[in-house]
Amino acid sequence: MKFALPVTLTALFCAVLLSGCSAPTATCPKIGDKAPDFTLSSIDGREVSLNSYAGKAVIINTWDVDCAHCDEEMPFFQELYDKYTDDQLVFLSIDTGYDSTSSIKEYLKKNNYTFSVLQDYGGKVLKPKYCFTGGNPYTVFIDSNGIIKHIQPGSFPTQKELDNVVQSLIEQ
Repeated sequence: MKFALPVTLTALFCAVLLSGCSAPTATCPKIGDKAPDFTLSSIDGREVSLNSYAGKAVIINTWDVDCAHCDEEMPFFQELYDKYTDDQLVFLSIDTGYDSTSSIKEYLKKNNYTFSVLQDYGGKVLKPKYCFTGGNPYTVFIDSNGIIKHIQPGSFPTQKELDNVVQSLIEQ
């Protein structure tokens, strides 16, 4: 009986405190949703917005210089970049690490990657827009109507798997 009041008050205090922690969470875009717009800078200093590619199929792929899984799938994306024109498919490669522009350019040159790269340090833009958790690679496929058609957390193990997703995207 002696401890009933302090225990009750402590429980009440915790309940009130925890009720404040249930703030509404952001809704993460999912397959079938309109892709949220964003604007990022390229390593060449250009501003690039997703909305500027309205009417085109788009692939958004996140990576960073030190990501081994990203390194494994980058040749797959280079092959896509070489195969399709921007009228057919736009490839937005986004470095989300804290990599310097010079280290990104060095990485691209060393591996003969010719696509342009946008920067989103730590995923500061993609975290709130796409619920990007920072786990690279992360790829979002958007059709020509701006609708998310496929989300791939993690890498593509083969070129064929990536090609299959892209083929279904551009055939729509």
